[in-house]
Amino acid sequence: MYIDYSSWETFDYSLKTLQLDLNNPRIKYRGDTLNQTQILKFLINNERVYELAKKISEEGYFVGEEPIICIEKNKKVVLEGNRRTAALKLLQDPKKYLSISKANILLQNILKNNFPVDRKLRCYIAPNRLLANPIIYERHNGATLQRWKTGNQYAFVAEMYYEDGLIVEDICDVLNESRAKILKPLKAYNLFYEGKEILEKEENIIIDIADFEFTNLERFYSYEPSRKFLGIEFDNENGELIISLPQDEFEKRLLEVFKIIIDSERFSRDFNKDEDKRKFIQKLNDNPDFNFSTTNKEGKTQSKTTQKKADLESEKKKVTRRRKKSKKKAYENRIISAEKEIIFDNEKLDNLFFELKHLPIDKIYSFAVLLRTYLEQSLYFYLKEKGLFEDLSLKTNEENEKNSLKKVTLLINYIKGKYSVSEGIDSQEVMRILKFNNKKDYSSASLKIMLDYVKNHELENHLDTSQLRNLKHYIDRIKDGLDLAVHNIETFVDLEHNKRAWKHLEPLFEILSNNLIIEE
Repeated sequence: MYIDYSSWETFDYSLKTLQLDLNNPRIKYRGDTLNQTQILKFLINNERVYELAKKISEEGYFVGEEPIICIEKNKKVVLEGNRRTAALKLLQDPKKYLSISKANILLQNILKNNFPVDRKLRCYIAPNRLLANPIIYERHNGATLQRWKTGNQYAFVAEMYYEDGLIVEDICDVLNESRAKILKPLKAYNLFYEGKEILEKEENIIIDIADFEFTNLERFYSYEPSRKFLGIEFDNENGELIISLPQDEFEKRLLEVFKIIIDSERFSRDFNKDEDKRKFIQKLNDNPDFNFSTTNKEGKTQSKTTQKKADLESEKKKVTRRRKKSKKKAYENRIISAEKEIIFDNEKLDNLFFELKHLPIDKIYSFAVLLRTYLEQSLYFYLKEKGLFEDLSLKTNEENEKNSLKKVTLLINYIKGKYSVSEGIDSQEVMRILKFNNKKDYSSASLKIMLDYVKNHELENHLDTSQLRNLKHYIDRIKDGLDLAVHNIETFVDLEHNKRAWKHLEPLFEILSNNLIIEE
C-alpha cells in the first residue's frame, strides 16, 4: 500500500506535552491501566530505558529518529518512539524514577555535555494509527531498533485485524508481508487469547503476552492430533479459530493444555519427538475428566476474538490533525500560553486545563469560574492520590484546637478579671463543653482547608524562602478573589484580575503536577 508520507506534518513539541502510549504493544496486553508515570516506570524497568537515556546523555540524540505521534482526544500520543521519548523524559528528572547512583550518572552526563533536557522534540504527525502501522511494524520487526518480543509482534498484527478492522489482504499490503506471514501470528494469537482468558477465569493465572512462549503453542497446534483433541481448526482465509466442541468442553480441554504449556521447559521436554507427541496426546485422551462423546449440536462455536472484530470503515474515519494556532500572537487572545502544559494524568483535570487554556481572553467570568474549579479539583486529586487526607485531618484538628485554646484562655482570663474569680478554671473542660476539641474528618475538605494544608506542608522543598513567602501571600488573596467571583453577585471581575490570578497560581499547579508520583 502506497502512503504519501511527505504530506505528514512535523512539529516541535515540548516533552511534557507528549503522552506515552498505553496501547504500545510492549504495554497494552499486560491488562493494566497505567498512568503516564507508571508507563515510564514500566519502560525503565522492562525495556532498558535507563540504558538508552545514558547512551543519549553520553552520545547525544541522533537526528533522523523523530517520534511518530497521533492526536487523540486533544492529546499528542506517541505511536512510535516511546522508548526514546521516555528516555528524554527520564533525563528531565532522573531522581524521580531512579536510584541515587543511577540518577547521579545521568546528571553528571547532562552537566558534562551540557545536554539540553528542556529541548523540544520534533515529531511526525500521523493522520491516524492505521497509517502509522507500516513504519512501526517495519522498525520493530527488524534489527534497527529494539525488536519486539514474539508476543508483541503477534499482538500488533492481530490488532490490525480485530481492532482496526482490516482484512488479511489489507494487512499484507500495509505491512508488505506475505499472506503466510500474516496468518501465522493471527492463528497463534487467536488460540493464545482463548487460553489466556480461561486461565485467568478458572485458575486466576495471568500470563503476559510478551513473556509467553509462542513457539511451544505453535508446535502443539501444528500437530494434527492436538487440534483434534481440542476440537479446533483454523480458517486459512483469515486465521480465525474454528471451534467444533461445545464451549464448556472446549474450555475444559484448553485449560489443561495451557496449564502444561506455560511450564515451557516441561512442555519442550514432553512434546519433542514424534513418539513423545503421540504419548502426550494419548495421555490427554485417557483423561476421564473429558467427554469425548460430546458434539456441538448448535454448529461451530465462535471464538472470542472473532466476536470483537471492528469495522474497518468506521476506523478509517478517525482522523485528527494538529490544531493550527491563530495568526494572532498568543498573548493577544489567550491568558495562558498555547505552549503551556500541566498534566495530572486525570482525564477530567487535563480536559479542564485544556478548556481553560483555550478560553478567549474576553471570556472573563468563564475564566475565573473555571480557574477556581480547576484549583479546587487539582488540590483534591493531589491530596487523594498522595494519601494525604489523614495527615490533613490530623494537622487541621491540631491547628483548630490550638486556636480554640487561645480563645478559651482569653475567655477564662476575662471571667477571672471581671468577676474576681480566684479558683482555677480547667481550660480543657471548657473546651469539652464548648465542643472545641472534637476531631473531624476532613476527607471532604473545603478549598480553604486544602489550600492551607498544601501551602504550609507541601511547598517547602520546591521553592526558596522568598518565592515561598510571596506565593503564600498571593495564594490567599487570589483564592479570596476567586471565591467572591463565584459566590458574590456584587463582585465584578476584570481581565487584569484573571491575569494576576493565573500568574500567581501557575507555580502551584506546576508543583502539584510535577510532584504527583504514584507508587507502583
